[in-house]
Amino acid sequence: MLRKSVVASALLICLLLSGAGSPGSAAAPVPARARRAITPEGILRHIRVLASDEFDGRAPGAPAEKKSLDYIIARCRELKLRPGGPDGSWLQPVALWGITAGGGEIAVKSAGSDFPLAAQDYRVASSQPKALIDIPDSPIVFVGYGIVAPEYKWDDYKGLDVKGKVVAYLAGDPPIPDPADPSKLDPAMFLGPELSFHGRPGSKADLAFARGAAAVITLTSGAQAPARGGAGAGPNRFIVRESMIVRDASSTEHIAASVALNNDKAEALFAASGLDLRQLRASALSRDFRPVPLAASIAVKARNQVREINSANVVAKVEGSDPVLRNEYVLYSGHWDHLGHQGDNIFHGASDNASGTAGVLELAHAFTALPRRPKRTVLFLFTTAEERGLLGAKYYVQHPLYPLAKTVANINLDYFSNWGWGRTKDFSQLGQGMSSLDDLVKDAVTRQGRVVTGDTDPVEGFYWRSDHVEFTMGGVPSLASSPGIEFVGKPAGYGEQKRREYITSDYHKPTDQVKPDWDLTGAVEDLQVLLEVGYRVAQTPEPPVWRNRVPAMRNPFAGK
Repeated sequence: MLRKSVVASALLICLLLSGAGSPGSAAAPVPARARRAITPEGILRHIRVLASDEFDGRAPGAPAEKKSLDYIIARCRELKLRPGGPDGSWLQPVALWGITAGGGEIAVKSAGSDFPLAAQDYRVASSQPKALIDIPDSPIVFVGYGIVAPEYKWDDYKGLDVKGKVVAYLAGDPPIPDPADPSKLDPAMFLGPELSFHGRPGSKADLAFARGAAAVITLTSGAQAPARGGAGAGPNRFIVRESMIVRDASSTEHIAASVALNNDKAEALFAASGLDLRQLRASALSRDFRPVPLAASIAVKARNQVREINSANVVAKVEGSDPVLRNEYVLYSGHWDHLGHQGDNIFHGASDNASGTAGVLELAHAFTALPRRPKRTVLFLFTTAEERGLLGAKYYVQHPLYPLAKTVANINLDYFSNWGWGRTKDFSQLGQGMSSLDDLVKDAVTRQGRVVTGDTDPVEGFYWRSDHVEFTMGGVPSLASSPGIEFVGKPAGYGEQKRREYITSDYHKPTDQVKPDWDLTGAVEDLQVLLEVGYRVAQTPEPPVWRNRVPAMRNPFAGK
């Protein structure tokens, strides 16, 4: 057995180093010299520059934005990439509104009488680019989780006309217990413990807006067993003070105002209408739930400071070699922006996302090292304003430089440095089951002697928190990964511990900087997986296809 294993391993190593597969196989592994172009030193060099004090946190619209764009373009020129714009430009201008909340207040009435609220009982925000948002006294109706999901036969609105009303809903997805084990969540409903598209705050607000609601009230906390997390949950989150939206004809197509209401006050407000919010939480876990009007109303005022921001995506390409397939596109993406600075604090964004930008640059380096250009055109997109709502990717999807129908795959990189802790036995793929890209990932990871896992921290909802989501909504099969957690040579639980430390201590904080003991060998292996996946897509006549978990969503503004 041992001798056969050694021989087999030697043959596999020879195969990988030669870059050869079966004769004429379009699915052959990537040529060795392209894989070798990805190095820890190359990744770290880019991260050090982009996460340095000189780049001032890479905020869109800030003076240091030009440094970020110039750096990326200079590296693309060095690699002899071509400008990605059809007009020969490296930049895709992205016009944004910057919105800084200037405070707001609500006035609630219950059964015709004023309902007392203190400033600490609620928060008010608006993503409309207006100095003043003034919503007159409007009736409140409770719509459970505020979700309409035909694939689950779920409709919390049940035909209710909410025009001119304010809808109150529970945060997240319905935590439906697994019939086989009530201590767990049902994996057949809303992705089990994983945050689904329907549970995202933006999805709920967009749905309420589309149905004509005047504003939304989000009800948080309270007993929800089994517990479910979600995007933005957890301690010590840094809150971006200036929000942004795309500045175009769709700028006002957002819910006018969003109110977050303290749970104790919410329970008291419902009780004043003769309703038990705890019981309603339980009833909202059923498909049979029907909306419940309150004997209450709310008036909302929100004030904003608004400014125009002119930012940009960077786009480069390797032109395809096939006369037909060159008009189809494989798109790698990674956002260059971070949170800028506040006061004396620079939010460096080394892992999030200087590392992803570095990863896309290293992948571009690998593609330029190929002995022959791939058959399909490969795009390298460095997006702006991901931290403010995936806006650079959203803008590209709404205004694609190349048709989305001809864009066969998106491979997105975010906080990709593997947090600098070395090699892992696992490769964590987000959104497993959505497309045939899964098969390519499995092949590449297996070739490395590793295993593919799904999202290793599903309650955080990472799949819905980076740029690939916009491409998915635009109909493009998309791939995203997360750092593995089973580290080679480390004890059990080490990866989980380090991830918790990062989320608690560094995520969206000034301390997200290059650490002196970083080991990026694991990041190299993960990048080589993404290189092989993209290369095989670029070489294979049949494009990736959606599977049974294709999300029930489409961006209504997506370009064609």
